Amino acid sequence: MSFGKCSVCDSDVLYNVESREMKCEMCGKVEESHIWCESGHYICADCCAKDVMKKIKEEIYGIKLTNPVDIGDYLIAKCGMSGHTPHVIALVSILAALKNITGTITDEDIEEGIRRGYEIPAGWCGYYGACGAGVAVGAAFSIVLGATPQSDKERSVANYATSVVLKSIAKLGGPCCCVASVRAALKESVVLVEKYLGITFTPSVRKGSCWASKLQAGCRGEKCRFYKSIEN
Repeated sequence: MSFGKCSVCDSDVLYNVESREMKCEMCGKVEESHIWCESGHYICADCCAKDVMKKIKEEIYGIKLTNPVDIGDYLIAKCGMSGHTPHVIALVSILAALKNITGTITDEDIEEGIRRGYEIPAGWCGYYGACGAGVAVGAAFSIVLGATPQSDKERSVANYATSVVLKSIAKLGGPCCCVASVRAALKESVVLVEKYLGITFTPSVRKGSCWASKLQAGCRGEKCRFYKSIEN
């Protein structure tokens, strides 16, 4: 589990205003990045996500839960989070819940969700003004509806879903907590799926205070809507 910690030295990961040329400590790739740890270590996106992605792919196809919030929290706890993997978790949690509820979503759809979620880079919430968990919800609708850039209503719904989720994530305040962002995104997805797909998920069974608060670097504590209860 990374949760904002360096995979090399376990110090805090820094998100810097200026980028610089960095060399990945694991594979040796050299590229521009805004992100490195307090000790100056840099891990590229692929190396950063490798272990978590392996676990997600091992878990997602066997999950029987029927609410995306429950699936998301399960995956975060079981697989951890590192780099841009929260975006994958948000996307496949929706698809897996729909698969378990309706039977119309296939493993191939989930594979496509993994691919699209993985393409959403880390740090978009701050560097591009669009949290990847919000974009992931839009991508999930795009997959379910078969949307393309030339689609009519399907494209509009996917974009609207993203906008609704981004607004909810923005209201969380900052600094970023990927656990809170994924939870907010998936809670909004439940409402959006019922509105646009006519599908009602079973109620969430996840209860209690935020178990991730002890792991998340820079946890905002009482300022977070999920700190005392993940049902909020």
